[in-house]
Amino acid sequence: MRYQLIAVVLFFIPFLSPKADEGAVTPSKGGREVSIRDIYAAAPDSIFPLLTKNNRLDQIDFRENNMQAVVKNRFDGHSELLLLTDRYLKLQLSERCIVEMRLLSDSTLASPSDTDLRFCMVETFSAPAPDSRIRLFDAQWHELPQTIERPSVDDFLSDDVDIDTRLALQALPLIKASLSPDDDTITFSLQTSELTREQRKGIEGKIHEIKR
Repeated sequence: MRYQLIAVVLFFIPFLSPKADEGAVTPSKGGREVSIRDIYAAAPDSIFPLLTKNNRLDQIDFRENNMQAVVKNRFDGHSELLLLTDRYLKLQLSERCIVEMRLLSDSTLASPSDTDLRFCMVETFSAPAPDSRIRLFDAQWHELPQTIERPSVDDFLSDDVDIDTRLALQALPLIKASLSPDDDTITFSLQTSELTREQRKGIEGKIHEIKR
């Protein structure tokens, strides 16, 4: 329990609000459509306080040249850009933090200054059980009103899960969210590390993932 409480405190320390001009995406020359690499490169430092802009540009360059995209971050740890496509990236920011970003399919990629370009960012912090925060942004890194809500604990459980197990999960709901590299699907999975061994055994086959 101690590790989960520490994770929750660390995970929800508010970041500084990015300034509009600090995270603006510059339209590409020659009419090239903006991609998630452009969004990541233009991120305000307050979004990725462990990484400098040069760190991020180096990661992109390594990945686009089929090299391992690992850099030393500001805490002398290592951060790795694990996957990069036109619309999706996955970043191992630290040993306990993974970040995913995906441009949404209804975004107008040819107009990067247009606020209709939206992307989703999922930050997952593990200490040791993973828990995720979901945020939406426009091209200028302005945070948008939340439209993707995390499911409730009951949404994951079959009706025949006993009340004690249900209450234990509701007391500290740890929910991992994952973005798909291929489409706008987001998958939620309920973590059960707070349960006893007997409780975890008792819900086998009674807990399921949720896709939206």
